[in-house]
Amino acid sequence: MSWLLSRYGNRTVTYSNMGQYSGSMGVTLLWILLWISRSGQGLSAEQLSKKIFFLAETNNIVTLQVSPAVPKGTAHQWLWTSHDGRHSNTSVAQITSSMNRNPYWNTQAPFSQGTGYDLSMQRKYENAGEFVFMQTKPASAVLARFEVFGFVVKVTPNYNGNKVYLGSDVSERCEVSSLPDGATLQWERDGDSTSNTTLFYNNTVHMIIHTVDQNLQGRSNCNFRLNGELLYTVYTTLYVQTDTFTNPLIHLFRESSNSSEVKLICRYSSSYRRAKWTVSRSTTSVTLTSSDKVRSDRFSSPSFNGYDFPLHVSPVTFEDSGVFTCFFEQYRFSSVKITTIRVSESGGPPGGQPVVVRCEVSEVSGDPVTLAWMRMEGSRWLLVKQDVLTESHPNRTLSVTLPSLRSDQLHWQCAVFTDGMLRATASLTLTLPIQTTMSSMTDDCLRTVVIVGCIAMVVAGVLVGALVFYLKRKKTAVANLPLTQKNDPVYDNATDPLRDQESQKGQTGEDENEEVHYSEFALGEPRLGDTNRVTARSNQESAVIYSTLNI
Repeated sequence: MSWLLSRYGNRTVTYSNMGQYSGSMGVTLLWILLWISRSGQGLSAEQLSKKIFFLAETNNIVTLQVSPAVPKGTAHQWLWTSHDGRHSNTSVAQITSSMNRNPYWNTQAPFSQGTGYDLSMQRKYENAGEFVFMQTKPASAVLARFEVFGFVVKVTPNYNGNKVYLGSDVSERCEVSSLPDGATLQWERDGDSTSNTTLFYNNTVHMIIHTVDQNLQGRSNCNFRLNGELLYTVYTTLYVQTDTFTNPLIHLFRESSNSSEVKLICRYSSSYRRAKWTVSRSTTSVTLTSSDKVRSDRFSSPSFNGYDFPLHVSPVTFEDSGVFTCFFEQYRFSSVKITTIRVSESGGPPGGQPVVVRCEVSEVSGDPVTLAWMRMEGSRWLLVKQDVLTESHPNRTLSVTLPSLRSDQLHWQCAVFTDGMLRATASLTLTLPIQTTMSSMTDDCLRTVVIVGCIAMVVAGVLVGALVFYLKRKKTAVANLPLTQKNDPVYDNATDPLRDQESQKGQTGEDENEEVHYSEFALGEPRLGDTNRVTARSNQESAVIYSTLNI
């Protein structure tokens, strides 16, 4: 910019007659360059809206990098809003700068100064959140935004060195500090989704790999996607031991249901002649199957090949809880403890009785066990109730009471956790009884009838009111007409009294002193000024007039 201005300046000196023109051009160019500078600053701030992901580890640093071309002011600061809600717009770094010296930093732990205006922090899960880098002087302006997501991945400690114990259950947990709208977190193995063995709630996805074997070795990916786009992956790799001889006591949790099963592995690299499986409950021990007598009922094993003698239990009942031990000759090669869980329901209609769902564990020994009831809400599980059970806990059941069963309360799942790791799940699907459905239909019909009846009554009332109003208006209109416009008499018929008198004399011979007049006439309202009115009147006081009146 200085070079361009100097050129215009030289042109002003050389061409004195163009000084005014070149000066105005210089001012215009200066304004254009200032506008480009401000626009470039805005574009830089927009480009620095980033999402950063890190796996929580100790002694590692993550840095939020700001382009050196972005800061233009003399004072800046970093604001932090943590994902866990502990901090909101907290100033963690204040920076002042001048033309003569480097920026001066005032930071708050656990954050520190990076290169230039960069902010550094340890890769700790609690440090995740939204970070805003802004200018405070001479004017306030947001220059960059960073959304920092922290991940925690944990695998159950069923390891001997770097290998998983053969025949054990491997539980894996992947947790993210925040899950915005449109984001998903999911375990996948070799690119295939394993949603049927996973449980997601509270920004954490759990996965159980049951009875691991060599064919389950490999990589498990915890994938974070936003609107379908894969943004970050955390992975674990499983290596499985080849035999069970060095295994400690393996603890498995299994649901007791008609469709549940469990496979117990007993394997060694050297050959043996005989093998058997026993189960111990309390103080008793029973042989389930052996190489000499192979069973094919709920407890079954294939023929012993000298190296491998697995035990298959299907279906698993609640009473199958116990310690299962495998022997090659007289040597113990595998010990597996099975704890069973079961879910049930009770109560409900008729009469709209409350529904109680129960989750029961067969025993609690050693580590505490957490039972959690979850209800499906949309596509995710919602935690309804949980309880921590210990050996001294008098009750091994977790219950939830539903005052009334609704259509959004039909899908339930009881989850079992130890040390925060998922160990087993048991599903329960409730159904709305037929009588409840019919009762609901009857109520709907009755409600419809009542509504229709009310509408009909209102309509009838309106019609009757309209009819009464119409008749009243008509009557009022007739009464207000002048007399000359009213109805003529229906008829007016009078009999001549003299003619009647002569006729009656000839027929009855009655005395002349008493004249009887018969008149038949109709009454009506004569019009005023009618000259044809007929008046029937007797001139004799003793006359009796019989009249037939038609009104």
